[in-house]
Amino acid sequence: MGHRFFPAEGGRKFLVIDKISSRPYSPGMRIIAISNNKGGVGKTTCTVNIAGALHQRGKKVMVIDLDHQAQTTYHLGLNPKSIDRSIYHVLAEELEYRDILIDRGGIHVLPSSSILKDIELMPIPAKEFLLKDAMQSLEEYDFVLIDCPPSLGVLTMNALTFAQEIFIPLQVQFLPFHGMYNLFEAVQMVKKRLNRNIAVTGIIGTMYNASKSINREVIEETQKRLPGKLFTTLIRENVSLQEAPSWGKTIFEYKPDSNGATDYSNLTDEILERPVPQED
Repeated sequence: MGHRFFPAEGGRKFLVIDKISSRPYSPGMRIIAISNNKGGVGKTTCTVNIAGALHQRGKKVMVIDLDHQAQTTYHLGLNPKSIDRSIYHVLAEELEYRDILIDRGGIHVLPSSSILKDIELMPIPAKEFLLKDAMQSLEEYDFVLIDCPPSLGVLTMNALTFAQEIFIPLQVQFLPFHGMYNLFEAVQMVKKRLNRNIAVTGIIGTMYNASKSINREVIEETQKRLPGKLFTTLIRENVSLQEAPSWGKTIFEYKPDSNGATDYSNLTDEILERPVPQED
């Protein structure tokens, strides 16, 4: 049996502007973009359940849904169709972020809606800085988690310009592994042109099944190519994680004794222990 082909990092270029972001935010606050340009890898599941675990540990958490599909909003039991104030109105400079904030059982949410996709079409200069500019006064949180859309467009660039850290959920299959390198390329350009302090500080292995050889191979290859990035905790395949969104609950609210709850609890402990990158 031959070896699988794991492609090397390429040299794709991204259109960005030459303006460097600095961070005026509270030094104790961690702003984390949860991003992967491939859909279906577990971004929303990670965002919601890490937020739930952090809240259980007494942390003050904000979740920003930056995807026009509004899956994080749905997952947290909120109906985007009944929300008339969303993150779109903040980015469009129509409202302050506090005007749309929803306290969802102690987790503060900036919800999304389908009109968010219109931001891409707005004739505004320096659109990559809309989120950062809108959140200048933010200071009262321990963690801010941003669920990004499955693309490298304007909304994801807003998240990367605002954040300090990036967590990449990686479905442990061949094609998602391949696609992850596109995000690493984009991060390097963002670091050069938009936000010198951004860094990929964690890769989260999702939908893991130890009985599948491809899952094991992808984990081994990730550890070899990106040492220190992959969290030790792997999120196992778990039906409860698939069911929880339909109830509008975190895994801890839906099935606290499930493997999914155990995995996200252990992952969150790792997140709290992992060193925070320092400003340049």
